[in-house]
Amino acid sequence: MKPFFIKIICTLIFSCKFLISYSQTPLSSTNKKAVDAYEKGVQALKDRNIEKAFSEFEEAIERDKLFSEPYFQLGRLYEQNRQFGNAILNYEKAVNAQEKTSVTEIAAQQVGQLYLKKGEYQKALVFLEKGVGAVTVSNQKRYKTRIDNCKFALEASKKPLIINPLELPKSINKFQSQYFPVMTADRETLIYTGNQDSDENLYVASIKDKIWSEPVSISEKINTKENEGTASISADGRTLVFTSCGGRKGFGSCDLYISFKQGENWTSPQNLGLGVNSSEWESQPSLSADGRTLYFVSDRKGSLGKRDIWVSKLDSTNMWAKAVNLGNPVNTIEDDLSPFIHANGKTLFFASEGHVGMGGLDLYFTENQQDKWRIPENLGYPLNTFEDQVALFITADGKKAYYSLERDQEDKYRRAKIVEIEVPESLQAKFKATSFLKGVVYDAKTNQKIQADIELISLKNNELVGKISSDAQSGTYTSVLTSGGEYAVFVSKKGYFFKSLNFDFSDKIGLDKILDIPLEPIKKEAKEILNNIFFDTAKWDLKSESTAELDKLVALLKANPDLPIEISGHTDDVGKDADNLLLSQKRAKSVVDYLAQKGVNILKIKAEGYGKTRPYLPNNLEENRKLNRRIEVKFL
Repeated sequence: MKPFFIKIICTLIFSCKFLISYSQTPLSSTNKKAVDAYEKGVQALKDRNIEKAFSEFEEAIERDKLFSEPYFQLGRLYEQNRQFGNAILNYEKAVNAQEKTSVTEIAAQQVGQLYLKKGEYQKALVFLEKGVGAVTVSNQKRYKTRIDNCKFALEASKKPLIINPLELPKSINKFQSQYFPVMTADRETLIYTGNQDSDENLYVASIKDKIWSEPVSISEKINTKENEGTASISADGRTLVFTSCGGRKGFGSCDLYISFKQGENWTSPQNLGLGVNSSEWESQPSLSADGRTLYFVSDRKGSLGKRDIWVSKLDSTNMWAKAVNLGNPVNTIEDDLSPFIHANGKTLFFASEGHVGMGGLDLYFTENQQDKWRIPENLGYPLNTFEDQVALFITADGKKAYYSLERDQEDKYRRAKIVEIEVPESLQAKFKATSFLKGVVYDAKTNQKIQADIELISLKNNELVGKISSDAQSGTYTSVLTSGGEYAVFVSKKGYFFKSLNFDFSDKIGLDKILDIPLEPIKKEAKEILNNIFFDTAKWDLKSESTAELDKLVALLKANPDLPIEISGHTDDVGKDADNLLLSQKRAKSVVDYLAQKGVNILKIKAEGYGKTRPYLPNNLEENRKLNRRIEVKFL
């Protein structure tokens, strides 16, 4: 038997079912010899003699050029063998041979779908609309989506986004295929899946001064002889969730695992457990910037369609809660894949073939508003085309995007390569960009890098917007800033005086801030400025924005009840010396009064006011004067 016929023998069962369903419908030919040849072809299909079936169908057409049914059967066989040009040719002849036959509408459906897959939307629309009458009840929704796809694509093509995909250097695109790129919030580290000889592994590369480093295996503890890939990284680059298939003890065919970076090394991966994984297939994770919410794809029981997007969150005990289906309007009855939660924590990008688009898998985005997802919006043409598109990553600042494109290579195979684009401004306007705060925490006396807890608080409403820790070996930390405004930063570690800083980030989203933080060991004569204590001009009443800082001080003093301290107030040199001295004393007393209200033993607390006599910086600039107006704590 010829190879062509060997390939399509698997189509026999389907073809025979079609033949049985239409056996009661009169054929479109009255030519006895043509009908006889056609019936012999039908019997040959039932007998799995594909070569004879082809010969008999062609004989039937030779006897009657307007015989629709054999054209249709040839179209079926060519389509199943992926000879789409021949399939279209025969389907169209089945449609056009006569005005109305037993196969006119079903052939129109088939050729319409093939034109849709080729991106020939106008032709697809014509044939799909001709085939509406043969749509089964169970297939009505899918069929309507195909027609809507044609109409959407025709309109989207008239107003294309201006993008210019640029392949990353050959040093990055060095494997047979590479895909699912992700980056840290500072846009300095790229992690992606490289496929070489059907072996998937995770690779990492960095960029500095627009020059990419050579990619290296992310870790011997993570990559194995089996497949690892489709990873996600937290904003600080220190929590990694990835997919592993077959190489580790798990619950299903592919499971999700987690690893943590300590210094320059990754910990041994741990299975995320049955809260996330199941006995089915889990893959394509996307971790929120703070590492506490995980989106992923699974085909487990409870999915709305084929493969759905699910979500799990870390609970108060730092365990991953039982995953829940993201549900409507995100998931559909078709495949919904490759979720990517932007660093802003609200915008979810994903791929789907169930929403209206350009056909196949398109990229969409949706926004979480008050715990409800908006109806997804197609990202538009030419980000989306008639070909499948998955796995988009957009940087925290919203300016660049990375994804994979399949392109024909010199060896005539299609290879997926990672490309970079500038995100069009029209798309940037549809979601909120973010910035990052990063730096190093170290001992103020020894310069040793230390691990410390870091809290980021919005002073507008005293809301905790980020809680992270610095790396124990490098002291580095990174946190995402999701909105503008004034922020307080609190850094604490046992044995050290907590550090409080603040900065105004109003109208600066899209920019970034570097903030290195020295911590003072708790010992005699150690002192620290309380940067987040606020008063109105010439007044000593504590403003509400001071609460977060004061509560940190309460906790510190209750943890060290035997240490005597001094709370001191300071002013700049503007105004009368006597007035400044009195104001500084009253402000220091206001702080002590607050501590007393919170149950702190104030017998070891001394309140002093120094007026302008102990400036932190010279009073020669307004910015310096602002820093000189302060509250200090000193251990006596």
